[in-house]
Amino acid sequence: MKKCVAIVGRPNVGKSTLFNRLLKARRAIVADIPGVTRDRIFADLEVEGKECLLVDTGGLVFGSEDELQKDVGRQTRAAVDEADIIILLFDGQGGVGSEDGELARYLRRSGKPILWVVNKCESPRVKENSVDFYSLGMDEVHCISAEHGEGIVSLKEALAGFLPERAEVVEEKEDNDAIRISVVGKPNVGKSSLLNYLAGSERLTTSGQPGTTVDAVQISIVNENQEYLFLDTAGLRRKARVHEKVESLSNVATLRAIDFANIVVLMIDATDGITDQDLQISGLAHEKGKAVIYAFNKTDLFISDRGRQLAALKEDLAYRLTGIHKPVIMELSVKNGKGLKTFFPTLKLVHEIYSRRIGTGELNRWLADVVVAHQHPLIHRHPLKFYFITQACSAPPTFIFFVNKIKGIKASYVRYLENRIIERFGFYGIPVKIHFRARAGRRRKS
Repeated sequence: MKKCVAIVGRPNVGKSTLFNRLLKARRAIVADIPGVTRDRIFADLEVEGKECLLVDTGGLVFGSEDELQKDVGRQTRAAVDEADIIILLFDGQGGVGSEDGELARYLRRSGKPILWVVNKCESPRVKENSVDFYSLGMDEVHCISAEHGEGIVSLKEALAGFLPERAEVVEEKEDNDAIRISVVGKPNVGKSSLLNYLAGSERLTTSGQPGTTVDAVQISIVNENQEYLFLDTAGLRRKARVHEKVESLSNVATLRAIDFANIVVLMIDATDGITDQDLQISGLAHEKGKAVIYAFNKTDLFISDRGRQLAALKEDLAYRLTGIHKPVIMELSVKNGKGLKTFFPTLKLVHEIYSRRIGTGELNRWLADVVVAHQHPLIHRHPLKFYFITQACSAPPTFIFFVNKIKGIKASYVRYLENRIIERFGFYGIPVKIHFRARAGRRRKS
C-alpha cells in the first residue's frame, strides 16, 4: 500500500504552494492570507520512480483558536495520525517562533520520519538565517522556495529515501493470487456486517452508530478454491461533516484501500437512494482503474412496491454514472442474508472480465469494422488513419491505437471507441482505458 506523506505547518507558510510544486500542477488553492486550506487535499505523487499519497493540510495553531481553526486543527491532527512520513514546513522569512517549537515537539511525539523544510528562502539573507531553525533540534534542514522551485530537487531526493521501491510492491501483489476487494461507502451502510456474514463470524465490530470502523481491516476468505482478500474501510463522509477526530481518520484509509484493491464493492443504503457522495466514491474508483460493483443494501426495508423502488434506483444509477456502461448491481439485505448467494460468483466473474485479454488479431478485425461504420471527421483536411490496435495490459483493460496523428482527435470519437470495445468484448462495469500513439505512414516507393 502506498505511503502517506503529509505536509504540515503553521498557517500561511506555503504548504499548498509546495503541494502544487511537488505535483507540478495547480491542485490546491494558494493565497497570501492564512486559512485558505481548510480540508485536506489528496493526490498521488511519483518521486524518482516511487509512489506515495501526498496530503495538503490546513495550518496548525496551538492555544487560542476560533471554531473554524479548531476544525482545521482536527483535520490536520488526523492527517498526522494517518501519515507515514511528515514534511514539516517553516516560514524562513518569519524566522523561528514559539509556535514552531510547539509544533516540532508535537510531531516528534508521533515517532514518524520528519523532513524539516524551511520555505521562502529566495534571498541569500533568509537562507543564511535559516540556520536558526537548527535550534529546534533537527539534524538536517532543507532550504527551499516553493514559489520559485529552488531546492525542490534535493527535497524530492530526501523524500524518495523514505519510500519503498515500486518493485517491492509489484512483487508483493504478484506473489499473492488473492483477488483484492475493497468494501467502501458512507458510514453505517452495512460494510462490516457484510464481511461478518461472509466470514461466518463476528470478525468486525458493528454498530448503528456511524464511524465504528476506523482502520482498514484485511480479511482473507476462501470460496471454491479462490482466495479473496477483503478490505473493510471506515465510512467516507463529506469533509464538511467530519467533526470528530476518530471519524476523520477514515478518509485516507478509504482512499488507500481503493488504490490497493482490484474490485471495489460500493455499498449504498437503498433507503437513502444514490447520493452525490456515492457518485464521488464511484468516480474515484473508476479514475483509479478499478472495477466497481454497486451493492444496494437494506432492501428488506422496502415494505411495499419493492420491485418498483429498486428499478427506480437502478435507472437513477445508470443515468448519473459517467464512463460506466451497464453497471454491475447487487440487491442485498445483509441483515437477512438475501442476495448473498451470488456474491462470490459475481466477484469472480467481474474479476475475470477485469483481467481479460483480447488477441491482437481479433482486435484489429474489430477495428476495421468500427472505423468503416463511423469514420472520424477530417483533421485539418486530412483523414485520421488507424494502423492497428493492441491491448497493452489488463486490470484494467488498456488499449493502444496506432494512428497517423494524435492532435485533433475528438473526445466524442474516443467515447465511441470505448463504447464499441465495451459492447463487443463485454467489459460491462469495467473501466476501459484508451491511448493513442502516432506512427508515420509507409512511404511510397519512387
